[in-house]
Amino acid sequence: MSMQQDFDAVTAESLQQELERFVGLCWYDDRRKKVVYRSESDALNAYMTLQREEMERHKWIESEKAHHDLMDGSLSDWVRRHSIAFSTYWKKTHLYIRPGPWRSAKVG
Repeated sequence: MSMQQDFDAVTAESLQQELERFVGLCWYDDRRKKVVYRSESDALNAYMTLQREEMERHKWIESEKAHHDLMDGSLSDWVRRHSIAFSTYWKKTHLYIRPGPWRSAKVG
């Protein structure tokens, strides 16, 4: 199986872009059908970066609709309206595996 077979086209494209952007920090695990990060801090950094970009995209779209900059009010609107869906998407498509004595973190 591949990412394109595991997810719809939009999700697969988004995940592929993420893999390219965070190369060396994560990989796609065909068996688990998830993007796996090599460390907790890498996963958290990617999560926060992607979430912030989604919030900024929402702010831009809503400001365009209103014909003026909505400032940070649209960011709290995003949290109320979209943060649960974003978190659910992340949990469905991502994983961090804490390396233990029986396995080492895979890089690349």
